[in-house]
Amino acid sequence: MKKFKQIQTITDPVLEPYFITRDEYSFTVKENVAPNSNHFRTKGKGKSYEKSLSYYPTFEAALKKIAVLKLSQKENYTSINSYIEEYNTISNQIKIFTDELRSTI
Repeated sequence: MKKFKQIQTITDPVLEPYFITRDEYSFTVKENVAPNSNHFRTKGKGKSYEKSLSYYPTFEAALKKIAVLKLSQKENYTSINSYIEEYNTISNQIKIFTDELRSTI
């Protein structure tokens, strides 16, 4: 009898609109997408859906990708300092996750 792989979902408000799923082989970074009614594929209607963005061998690598994605959500930064401050804020939030993970292992 073939066993089906189990998929775990890891969500947190800090990560939104992104989240992570885990199977026996990798961690997948996904995004919750609410379609824009102006999008050519929605025809005026649209349902929210999950979009797979990338795959990683470790949880930490998946979290780092989410940090980069969250940083790119903002279109413009008024200075290098504001970009670095935002990066540090997101990175520190991610670091809290990874530190907690390491302390439980």
